[in-house]
Amino acid sequence: MNRDILEQPFPDNLLRSRKGPFGQTFTYVEGSAYIARLNNAFEGNWSFEIVEHQVREGEVVVLGKLVADGVTKMSFGGSSITVSREGEVISIADDLKAAATDALKKAASLLGVGLHLYSSDRPAEAPGNGASKVKGNGNGNGNGNGHHRGATGASNGNRLTQKQLSCIWSMARSLNLSADQLRERTVHVFGVQPEHLTKVDASSFITELGEGLSGPAS
Repeated sequence: MNRDILEQPFPDNLLRSRKGPFGQTFTYVEGSAYIARLNNAFEGNWSFEIVEHQVREGEVVVLGKLVADGVTKMSFGGSSITVSREGEVISIADDLKAAATDALKKAASLLGVGLHLYSSDRPAEAPGNGASKVKGNGNGNGNGNGHHRGATGASNGNRLTQKQLSCIWSMARSLNLSADQLRERTVHVFGVQPEHLTKVDASSFITELGEGLSGPAS
């Protein structure tokens, strides 16, 4: 495994940026650059497959498996479901493709690809975002706000209710936040995915989203 090739920073001409929630800007690289990097490092001798997929309310989620040089890395990827102005779903297949690309990039990051995008001086997605499950890796999530939880988040008895979760997704759509943007926000503030928030944190987050819907006070 050629780690020098894998971990080499992407050139500036490949860097892209997009607006995230709450005024943040995120730096990323297109999936084709990750594929080219893997081809270069492994001379094309690698494989990627979707192990399972789910179509949820407002998003699709896939679990991808990357195998290269005898090493296996698995990670979740997700994408919001694209709808027309009339609220009709445009193409679940395209949404699943986007989620698959997301899973590939996250799995590749576990081999070192694109790690420079996740440095502390960039407001980029954490490599483990999307509730990634990696064999032999039990890392936790934390942030500077005093929140710290393990990879599974709140215990079942303290986890948010299904009603709270549905409310969060509904409010996020009203705010035009994609599934990725919502996940970025909860990981940044609470250290976990929306599904693993505690009841108290979920209530606080719903209040915050409600303030966004109502707009600034006059």
